[in-house]
Amino acid sequence: MEIIQIPHPSLRKTAHPVQGVDKKLISFVAELEKTLKNARNPQGVGLAAPQVDKLWRLFTIRLDKPLTIINPVITKHAKKQTFHEQEDGAPSLEGCLSMPKLWGPVPRWEWVELEFEELRNNKLVKRSKKFSDIEGRVIQHEYDHLEGILFTDYSLEYDLPVYQEQGKRFREVDPEFLELI
Repeated sequence: MEIIQIPHPSLRKTAHPVQGVDKKLISFVAELEKTLKNARNPQGVGLAAPQVDKLWRLFTIRLDKPLTIINPVITKHAKKQTFHEQEDGAPSLEGCLSMPKLWGPVPRWEWVELEFEELRNNKLVKRSKKFSDIEGRVIQHEYDHLEGILFTDYSLEYDLPVYQEQGKRFREVDPEFLELI
């Protein structure tokens, strides 16, 4: 399974709900989880179906253990948005497997509550869960992919820098470049 990269048009489209379980979906979920597990440079923590050119409303995250979320809906969120901070107080930089070597600070809700479905025993099972901290940030990033939103959209909206990795150094990207994505 290939991870598509900017400016591929599927990254800007809204994904469609998963309607039911069949062999095609079961196989796709397994392959998506495997693709995320094997992602390097950077190592991925989340991968949405649109990132592999499939416009289904599902994504997989891999933090403590893999979790594939199907047909998610954010039902509640914190009032406050924050930048996840590093130990030195600087904002953490968010990256994306579909935008290699680009990094930037992104404001995200402190927590989100999500209603979603999970594939269990070849059936879709409804769940609800509150996600916070880094897990909540990953959920919001992947959810954005289902809406055709990239993290650089926040950079343009809030006039935030985006950096391009060049070896062990980072160079700020010209905002005009971001408008082309």
